[in-house]
Amino acid sequence: MRFFPVTLLILCFLAGLPLKSSSAEVVLQFGFVKIMRGTEVLFHTTRGTSVPLEINDRIQTGSATKAEIFLRGREESIKLGSRSFFGYDNLSEEQTQVSLLTGKGQFNVSRTSTKTASLKKKSRRKSFKVRTVTAVIGVRGTEFVLGTSGTQTNLLTLSGSVGLAPLEAPEIEVEVPENQASQVQKGMAPTKPVNVPPEVQKQIVSQDSPKVFNVVQFPPAMSIDQAKQEKKEKQEEQKEEKQKEEEQKEEEQEEGEKEQEQQAPADEQPSQNEPPPPPESPQMIELPVDLTPLENLQKQLDKTKQDIIQKESHKTLEIKIQRE
Repeated sequence: MRFFPVTLLILCFLAGLPLKSSSAEVVLQFGFVKIMRGTEVLFHTTRGTSVPLEINDRIQTGSATKAEIFLRGREESIKLGSRSFFGYDNLSEEQTQVSLLTGKGQFNVSRTSTKTASLKKKSRRKSFKVRTVTAVIGVRGTEFVLGTSGTQTNLLTLSGSVGLAPLEAPEIEVEVPENQASQVQKGMAPTKPVNVPPEVQKQIVSQDSPKVFNVVQFPPAMSIDQAKQEKKEKQEEQKEEKQKEEEQKEEEQEEGEKEQEQQAPADEQPSQNEPPPPPESPQMIELPVDLTPLENLQKQLDKTKQDIIQKESHKTLEIKIQRE
C-alpha cells in the first residue's frame, strides 16, 4: 500500500501517452493505399491484408479504392473512399484525434466505454475528434458520414449526435442529430441541420465521391461574426431569464416567511384534546376604611324605622278606640 501514490502517478502519466502502433491498422479492400511516414512512403496493394499504423501517419487512397482504418482493437473504424487524404494524428487512453483533409469517410465510433487505470476503475467514454480544412467534429459514440474538400465540409449523422463547428471558431458549434445533415463552408458558421430522407441517406453512404452531398438542400449559412453575435445575445437572454427566476424565487421565499411569521406557532395555540382552563375566582372588593358615612346612614334608617313603628302604633290605637 505504501507504493500506491507512485503507482497512481505512473498510471495517470501513461493514460495521456499515445497507444502502441498495433492499436491502429489499415485494411485494403481493393485499389491501393499510400502511407506517408515521415520521409518514408509505403504502398499497400494487397487486398484483405492489414498494415499497422503509427502516430502521425498520413494515408492517401488511390482512384477506385476502398480501404478501412481500425482503431482501438476495431472499436473505432473509418471507411475511406477514393482520393481521400486521412491523417492519424493521435491516440491515447482518453482521446482519438484524426483528420480528413479531402475525400469521403464513414465513421463508426463505438458507444462502449473502457475502464481507466484507477483504483475504482470508473468507466469513462473516450472522446473522438476529426479535423478537416474548414471544420472540427466532436463525437462520443455515433456513426456519421463526412465529405470534405478544400472549401467546405458536409456531415450526415446516421446515429447518435455529432458536434460540428468551423475551424476558425470552435465555440460556434451546432449539434447535428440522427438523420440530419449540416455544412460548414470556409469563413461561415455551420448551417442549421436539415432532415435527410432514408433514400438520400443510402445514396450518400453508397456513393464514393464527397460530391454526393450536393443532393442535400442546405439552408443559407451565417457568417462567423453573425453567429458569434447571435450566440452572445442568446447567452445574455438566458442570463436575464435565470436572474428573473432567481428573483422570483427569492420573492416567493420572502412571502412564505412572512406568512409563517403571521401565523401563531403551533405550541402557543390551545390543543383540542387539552381541558379548558379553570374559571378565574372572583376578586374580593376591599371596603373603605372610613365607615362614618355608613354609620350615619344606618342611624337614619333606624330613625325612619322607628318613626314608622310609632305611626303604625297610633293607627292601631285609633282603630281600637273607634271600635269601642
